[in-house]
Amino acid sequence: MATAQKSKKKPARNANRRNVWLLVITTLLIIGSVFLFTPPQERINQGLDIQGGLSVVLTAKGEDGQAVSNEDMEKSRAIIESRVNALGASESVVQVQGTDQILVQLPGLTNTEDALDTIGKTGKLEFARLDSFTDEDVKTKIENGQYGGEGVFTDEFGNSFPSGTEEHLEVAEGTYTPLVTGSNITNVSIGKESETSADYAVNVKLDSEGASAFAEATKELAPSKGKIVIILDNEVQSAPAVQSEIPNGEVSITGGYTLDGAKALQTVLESGSLPVSFEYAQSQTVGPTLGQDALASGVLVAAIGLAVVLLYLLVFYRGLGLVAAAMMAVFGVFYLGLLALLSRFGLFSLSLAGIAGIVLTIGMAADASILVLERVREEVRMGRSVRAASITGVRHGISTAIDADLVTLVSALTLFFLASASVKGFGLTLALGIACNVVAMLVFMMPLIRLLAPRAIAKHPGFWDVKDCQDLVAAEQAGRLPRKVKGRFIKRDINFVGHRRTFLIIAAVMIAAVAVVVGVRGLNFGIEFQGGTSINFRATGDVGIEEVRSAFSDAGEPDAVVQTAVSDGEQGFLVRTSNTSPDAATDVANQVAGQFGWSADSFEVSTIGPDWGASVVQSSLIALLVSFALIIAYIAIRFEYKMGVVAIVALLHDIIIVVGVYALVGREVTPNAVAALLTILGYSLYDKVVVFHRINENMKGDEGSCTFATMANRSVNQVFIRTLNTSLSSLIPVVAMLTFGGETLKDFAFAMAIGLVCGAYSTISVAIPLYTIWKQREPKYAKLVKKYGPEVQRCYLGYLPGDPRLKEFYANEGASEETCGAEGASDKGGAAESGARQAPKSAGKKRSRKKR
Repeated sequence: MATAQKSKKKPARNANRRNVWLLVITTLLIIGSVFLFTPPQERINQGLDIQGGLSVVLTAKGEDGQAVSNEDMEKSRAIIESRVNALGASESVVQVQGTDQILVQLPGLTNTEDALDTIGKTGKLEFARLDSFTDEDVKTKIENGQYGGEGVFTDEFGNSFPSGTEEHLEVAEGTYTPLVTGSNITNVSIGKESETSADYAVNVKLDSEGASAFAEATKELAPSKGKIVIILDNEVQSAPAVQSEIPNGEVSITGGYTLDGAKALQTVLESGSLPVSFEYAQSQTVGPTLGQDALASGVLVAAIGLAVVLLYLLVFYRGLGLVAAAMMAVFGVFYLGLLALLSRFGLFSLSLAGIAGIVLTIGMAADASILVLERVREEVRMGRSVRAASITGVRHGISTAIDADLVTLVSALTLFFLASASVKGFGLTLALGIACNVVAMLVFMMPLIRLLAPRAIAKHPGFWDVKDCQDLVAAEQAGRLPRKVKGRFIKRDINFVGHRRTFLIIAAVMIAAVAVVVGVRGLNFGIEFQGGTSINFRATGDVGIEEVRSAFSDAGEPDAVVQTAVSDGEQGFLVRTSNTSPDAATDVANQVAGQFGWSADSFEVSTIGPDWGASVVQSSLIALLVSFALIIAYIAIRFEYKMGVVAIVALLHDIIIVVGVYALVGREVTPNAVAALLTILGYSLYDKVVVFHRINENMKGDEGSCTFATMANRSVNQVFIRTLNTSLSSLIPVVAMLTFGGETLKDFAFAMAIGLVCGAYSTISVAIPLYTIWKQREPKYAKLVKKYGPEVQRCYLGYLPGDPRLKEFYANEGASEETCGAEGASDKGGAAESGARQAPKSAGKKRSRKKR
């Protein structure tokens, strides 16, 4: 006997030891994370939109309209990255997005014009003999020295004035024969043109092949003082006459360069020539003050959202709410530590889209906590001890949460690898949040609940919010029906699945209405999709809108659209023009700001080509389709393919409804809105996978005991309170963003608020109805419909109608099954523990004794 007791205690001691070690690991991870991110403003890199600087999107143009190869794009990225590093910009980002674009972000950069000239210059350097030129007009101009000088501009009255910029003669490819190219350069240095000149020259050293060709050419040209023409990006830089043979391969490039201009050319030549030419699709200059204001706004939003969610958890779950709050705090520390670690290696920079992603992952962490807490309470209601419930409930709850997290992770990683711009950043923060959430559940929440269960929770069930579950079990064992069950404010299941056809008709009508609204009103696309310039002025004081219109008219933009805008409580203006030149747009903004005395860092200029937004949408759609395929594949492996298909149909329903609301209210569609639309998929999927997980469990336990529709309806009702709680906990930070966030955060929040509501609704009204109709056509479940009838049987306090043990409880209460409104055919097979509540055997034994 003593041996048996020892064998029982040993596994418990081992489990406790394992749980203690997990908490020790958690403590070490917390200490390490705090060390990594303290102080966060220094340890976590700030991106362009927070720190300020320059963002440029370059679009590659292949020869004769041909597609640019991946090899050329990667080579171009490496060359541009080399040029950016030479500019001295820290924490810069140079990455290929899509198939023909390169995104360049230079946080903290102030000299944007020189940067634009340097990073996108093709850098194609060629040396050619003048006598090889076939265009006689060009040849004559070079011969007469008319290949470079200060440019001029003409005003509206025909007067010509110096432009202050150096202009060079353009020559067409194919009209000359290159002698030496930039690929022959081995070294580049800067020096003066001459001892008395104020201009600088760029001196290049050629390799043996280039030096040999140059020596031969200069030897032939020296007697006649022939010229060697130096061409950079199809523009003549200089055309010196050859005085003597140059055998050492040392050539000097002159052209009236300033020191900065010579350094820029040196950077271009040292990094090499780009294999393809690029043009600017988007150029955005961001003032640091704007970013810091938005950062403060984002931190405030995160704090408000977190505080309200924690308060809600504490009120609803009491002591277990403390566990959930602690879990979310650990999750937050892990998250900040991971961001700081990635920042240390230059793999992460915090952006406004990232802030929105962090705020939204608060809701996901709360969702996972609620899943576990609800499952533990449910296990206690099923008659298990607190200790046993802490083992099985936590295991089932975390298993469900991980399934939902992994499906969401598939979507997040697809966005990160295939999408572009803010969509990519949003996918990254979402994926990182999911990883931290899973780790926090496994190393902290699981061992903590299991250590607390045998003593603290079992001894004080009222404080830990499980006493009502124990009272329910006690009432069942005494043969009584409980009068009240927490969280089951409706004792009889809501007949969701019974109205499945009505729900689907409503969904079809709503989609048709969206088609009409979009067809009539259209969508209000931002300039990202149409091309143009957006200038956002903040802290503009008492200046009126008409004064701003007049200032833009004076600056040469009479058709500018001026709107008032309030951000962070300050009056400002949002101005849109059709100008697509980044330099000209910045000049206009500076001119207007100077007229009213506004500081240079109080406005943001975004110049965007019309193909920029289209490329974001295209890459996002590709990511969307790939994620759909992967989601169906994952759900098919984990559950079955039909669940995956109906989940995708429900997701499309959610996206269509959100698009319809945008068309109805006329809100501007921006890339941020596209990112939010795609992120909705994660939340919508999370809810659906949780319900699918419960249906999958009940399918195994309720084999043949009721129709599939009844089982599906019971599954939805079993997780209905969890759906309400998690939807609220996710919606709270989103509403905080919509109320207190800056303009960028509000773009995300508006779409997310609609999407969260649609996601929860579509689970009940689209996914489950479609799945039920599909499954009941299978021969196996079609037989059950014939056996039990087409009506959905609605459980009362978890019992199937017609259960003989339930009738016995009714008899003890002096009630009848009909007075409680039970419906449907009787269930002779009883109820399985994983589905309807298992009636205790002790109650039946009591009745037998009384009869004797």
